Amino acid sequence: MNQYNKQWAKEIKKNDVMYPSEYVIRIFKGTYPRLRLGKNRFKGKKICDIGCGNGRNLMLLRRCGFKVWGVEINKKIAEGVKRNLKSAGIHAHVRVGSNGSLPFLNSYFDYALSWNACYYMGDCADFNDYVKEFARVIKSGGYLIMSIPKKSSFIYKGSETLKAGYKIIRKDPFGVRNGHVLRMFAGEKEIKKTFAPYFKRFVFGSVQDDCFGLNYHWHLVVCQRR
Repeated sequence: MNQYNKQWAKEIKKNDVMYPSEYVIRIFKGTYPRLRLGKNRFKGKKICDIGCGNGRNLMLLRRCGFKVWGVEINKKIAEGVKRNLKSAGIHAHVRVGSNGSLPFLNSYFDYALSWNACYYMGDCADFNDYVKEFARVIKSGGYLIMSIPKKSSFIYKGSETLKAGYKIIRKDPFGVRNGHVLRMFAGEKEIKKTFAPYFKRFVFGSVQDDCFGLNYHWHLVVCQRR
């Protein structure tokens, strides 16, 4: 386990609160004029939370009626997620994998969620490889739901440019992301262009929360597999 994986495992263990993300709740439970996810058809559908953290969103998704899978970067974290969910009475398939290597067959899922996760580059040098891998495991017509930080997000403050569109984080106020390479997008148009070879029908939302000195600025993205 490399130093970043160890750091992330420690952070997940410390932060064991199991509340789902507010905007994941909104997307899967709310009603919005531009978002059509067919909420009455979630029951029995397969969904994978790619980068599931401590499993907090898997709890919500299971209660929405989904059959739930999760992916995390090492066995220690994956086993911890399963324990967290078991203690809440929820069964989930949690496997070891990464954005660039998902341990599932082609066209396996009806939905995939990547919440605060898809833009971490790890050992991968090209984000397009992630897009291709996400597309591989989602059925034609299936949905990909993501959150991606805007370039104005606090995450990028004081970061170093590695190359166009890629930033090395240097001044994370939480100390978790320092040294990580993240894919930074200029805006919605670039996100759409990057995912468009495999996805269509893009719907964007926006979080613009300047919370006590931290700019929680995020793109919310829902798109459909071609």
